[in-house]
Amino acid sequence: MRPDQQEAAASATPATTAKKKNLTEKLSPTPGVWLGFAAFGAAFGLIPGPINVPFAIGTAVVMAGVVLGLVVLWTPRLELAKGVFSAGRAKVPASLVAEVEALDPARMKALLGTELDARAYRCTRGWVRTGIRVTLDDPQDPTPYWLVSTRRPQDWVRALGS
Repeated sequence: MRPDQQEAAASATPATTAKKKNLTEKLSPTPGVWLGFAAFGAAFGLIPGPINVPFAIGTAVVMAGVVLGLVVLWTPRLELAKGVFSAGRAKVPASLVAEVEALDPARMKALLGTELDARAYRCTRGWVRTGIRVTLDDPQDPTPYWLVSTRRPQDWVRALGS
């Protein structure tokens, strides 16, 4: 084999084997965001405060728990398992992934702003500043790309085989 053919074979092999790799990430909030959500929930205790202080304290505790519970339920998960890539509620066979681009904070901000295509699927969280842009090779899908927040963009690029 010529050296250029060996390079091509070597670069093609990791991509095909990488698509078989399993990877999971949960887009959980940072500690500061958790504290902010807890304070938001507890602020509901201010409503009955002037009427009944013990009831206000109970309301604050219950509402903080409800808000934090909702955050846990609504935290999206990224997963690559059994040849299927999922981001939040959307799933696609990994074989349809054409290209994956790692996004630094500046590029992610631009794609979420003026460069955003309204047809794109978004699975983003404000507390995660980096991400990936996943282009699919599916002629039946009008979605031009997926914009996904992740704290490990390079891992996803390697795992999805781009």
